[in-house]
Amino acid sequence: MASIEVERNMPRLPRIINSGVDYSDLQRVLDRCNSKNEHWGKVWEEVATMHEAIGDEALRDGRTISAGEAFQRASVCFHMAQATEHHDLEWKESLQWRQHAAFRKAMPYLRPPVQAIEVPYKGKSFPGYLRLPEGAPRPVPCVILLAGLDSTKEETVTNEADFLKRGIATFSFDGPGQSLTRVDFPLVPNIEWSVGAILDHLTKRADLDSDRFAVWGRSVGGHTAPRAAAYDSRIKACVSIGGFYSWPWDRFRKESREEFAMVTHSPSVEAAEKVARAFTLEGLMPKVKCPLLIVHSQGDMVCDYKDAERMANEAGGPVQLMLFPDGNHVCDNIPYKVRPLMADWLARQLGLSASW
Repeated sequence: MASIEVERNMPRLPRIINSGVDYSDLQRVLDRCNSKNEHWGKVWEEVATMHEAIGDEALRDGRTISAGEAFQRASVCFHMAQATEHHDLEWKESLQWRQHAAFRKAMPYLRPPVQAIEVPYKGKSFPGYLRLPEGAPRPVPCVILLAGLDSTKEETVTNEADFLKRGIATFSFDGPGQSLTRVDFPLVPNIEWSVGAILDHLTKRADLDSDRFAVWGRSVGGHTAPRAAAYDSRIKACVSIGGFYSWPWDRFRKESREEFAMVTHSPSVEAAEKVARAFTLEGLMPKVKCPLLIVHSQGDMVCDYKDAERMANEAGGPVQLMLFPDGNHVCDNIPYKVRPLMADWLARQLGLSASW
């Protein structure tokens, strides 16, 4: 019989695998939580610590490829440990620091390597990771990745790979309400300010083509990506997967509502509901003039695919809508269908070939 924590996290399993967690690690966590009733987050913390130790040993021995891979596994496991925790914030933040630190140790040894970027905004800053495709002639186009409600920049590595292989640089970041950025910048409806700050910063770089920036977003990011494109003409193409037109509060589980209250700095779940009602694309989609790809699952239990149809119908520029009847939320259970599709589409919009 599944433990309560395992049952609550069952819908996340495809996402966990597609974020780079080893299937055997996942199975061991499930077994321990079910058979011994161990705490989901504590077990993931133990797994993450094990992978970080493997990385440390490999690094001492000069095996940098193995070290980088182990540190990256540790980082994503630390993410899984903290992702659904929104009551013990002190422990959550300690895990986020460990996640961040483990990935920093991996960065120089991943291929392509990762550059840490601090994006300035109103006297403060928020962190991001830039990766440049190896062997591609400079300057290169770049896609800004907008993640979901409980995502962090360290979780996007597997999504980045498809873009990098096609010659597109990637920029992932902890935006408003995400990870440690949450302390200074709560999640707000007008998230386009963060994308604007990123573009202000990255367009100054000689190795990035300032005329070929795109934005990609999943789940909440699938809502905010078109919003950013509506406000900023520097965005030349936009991809939305698993997004929503207006915040689907009634579809959110109790835990997700509590998460939303935390990241918006709301004093209660009831107050958070009022904040959620302000997240809407009403009147904005006609302003999205750049090419837009909308990917959605007709089996999405979080964000209704009819929202995707409405987004497509109201878009002010060229739009392509791809619906998958066999997908779950964000199509995490069919990555082999949607990830190449999105990467190929974006490559062509940015003037690149989808073949070698």
